[in-house]
Amino acid sequence: MTAPIAADLGVSTANEAWILGTYSMVFAATLLFAGRLADLYAPHRIYTIGFIGLAVFYLIISFMTDQYAFFFLRAVSALLAVWTIPSSINMIIQMYPEPAEQAKKLALFGMASTLANTVALVLAGVFLLASWMWYFRFITIIIGPFSVLAWFIMPRTQAVAEDLPGSEKWKRMDLGGVAILIACLVLFILGFTQASISGWNSALFIAPLVISVVLLPAFVIWEQKMPHDYSLLPHEVWKFPNIFPLILQASAIFMWFACAQLRIATYFQVALHDSAILAAVKLMPMGITALVVGTISQAMPWLITKPRFVQPVASALCFAGSMLFAFSNGGADVDYWKFMFTGQVIGTAGGMIVFIGMNTSIIQALTLQYAGVGGSFANIIFQVGAVVGIAVQSGLLGTGDGTIQDWVGSKNSYFFTGAYIMLTGLIFLVWFRQSKAPQHAGPVVAPP
Repeated sequence: MTAPIAADLGVSTANEAWILGTYSMVFAATLLFAGRLADLYAPHRIYTIGFIGLAVFYLIISFMTDQYAFFFLRAVSALLAVWTIPSSINMIIQMYPEPAEQAKKLALFGMASTLANTVALVLAGVFLLASWMWYFRFITIIIGPFSVLAWFIMPRTQAVAEDLPGSEKWKRMDLGGVAILIACLVLFILGFTQASISGWNSALFIAPLVISVVLLPAFVIWEQKMPHDYSLLPHEVWKFPNIFPLILQASAIFMWFACAQLRIATYFQVALHDSAILAAVKLMPMGITALVVGTISQAMPWLITKPRFVQPVASALCFAGSMLFAFSNGGADVDYWKFMFTGQVIGTAGGMIVFIGMNTSIIQALTLQYAGVGGSFANIIFQVGAVVGIAVQSGLLGTGDGTIQDWVGSKNSYFFTGAYIMLTGLIFLVWFRQSKAPQHAGPVVAPP
């Protein structure tokens, strides 16, 4: 919906990136803070407050005619939406303490997000027949009643720090660490967002990137200096078994999905002159495959719990999907069924296994009192991977004639994403040790 929104609000081509960027930047930057809230306060309340707030602000956004008000309200809506993610994960961990069942429920949660991401494309195409504003109103119509019901019927869950006084909870919020991390992530995402607009040699890319790189070790040092149980991340997080192969593999999957969906949807509309709804329908194989694979993971939990050999195979499927996209020449006419359709099915099958496997493994790798933070930590890695991937994909347009109509730049971007996820899969095969994975003999839930 970027182009219609830009046209209606008078957003210049150079600033179109902020239609997506204001939301994604705030969402990624505040994930760990939201995770900390879900650990310190009752997660079902954190969830419902974010859910209700999202409904209210999406309704307000749907009436905006000023671009700056739109950008600001999108940022606020992201701040509220992010409250629903770690709190959901925290509630799942509390409601399903048995390890195998917990892993299956976390897989369902991951499947829902991937499926919704594809369905949203179709819904956006439908509502563009009227106006992009009606998409936001529709989301409010869906969320509004359910968010009110959630306030009353959501299962009551306890915070890890339930018995602590309010002043002590504020001390454990680690607001200093939150501020450093937000600055680091905002500048990192800002730099890569501007790279595709201003160029890789521009100050708008280099300066934020350099500052963010400096802030990252500053954040790590700050966290180590904080007293135990008062830091945003556990002190020993970098020593957890398998944490580095998990992070590397997790960094690849949203990169793969974002680059596949965004470029293909844009190419269909700009180069092939498909309508928005037709472009979305042509991407439906991703959503259907995500649903099928997610369902299969419930009957075959070893796809999640035994990642040593499963993840490299899933990465190879993603690589195969990327190669089919690369050689599709844009997927016009019969090439859609030969390359695009097949690539979506094969690639998404692997991508879903990578996503739900990494989401579950990272959450269960962190200590139990950091359940909310664990979910946030995984999602930050996913989001950063997507931002970097989209920036690189935009930059690779220059390897062709610089326009999206020329498939050469897109082809090279699929070589990049395919190679990256294949590399992370091979590193995972060599580095990950199943014997070092957490073995939970009893309920996997943080004690109140």
